Amino acid sequence: MPVYSYNIFKPLSIFLLIVTALIAASIFAETKYPVKLKFEQVSTHAVDALLNSQNVPEIIVSSWKAAHEKFLSEPPTGKIAHYDLNDDDREEVFLYLSGHGMCGNGGCHLIIFQFNKDNEKLEYKTARSSSDDILILNNSTNNGYHNLAIRLMNGVSMSKAAAYSLYRWRNGDLEQTHETLLFQ
Repeated sequence: MPVYSYNIFKPLSIFLLIVTALIAASIFAETKYPVKLKFEQVSTHAVDALLNSQNVPEIIVSSWKAAHEKFLSEPPTGKIAHYDLNDDDREEVFLYLSGHGMCGNGGCHLIIFQFNKDNEKLEYKTARSSSDDILILNNSTNNGYHNLAIRLMNGVSMSKAAAYSLYRWRNGDLEQTHETLLFQ
């Protein structure tokens, strides 16, 4: 009588290989870079709350208030996006202020807040003239922090630059490099 040998490890190995491939594919699918920040409109009260309680420089706070008083028919607006820049499982908050009185030749106000683990609150970290066209890059990191590509704009004419400027996030400061990037 013939003896049949069935190797149970072969189907198990194939099954584990398929499961591993599916897990790897789902992880890769979740982290497609570059990531374009998605800004959402927020109320004036939400912007006021962030600006008034987070050690934001007075010049930004007073510009926001003055623009609301001066441009009653078309007041400035605020938009917020979130992204974890330093991989600490806490999303930084990007506040973008635009409209009359908030923009100049260098762009409009971009303010970044970071969560402080010690006091369990968001803290002001930095502000730059910018646009709301921001990409998070994964292929260039700096000490575990993501680099950003920001398309600068003229806040008066509202025309955006053709290329993105590369910024490095270092200890809560957004430092502009002299590198530009083109995305197609």
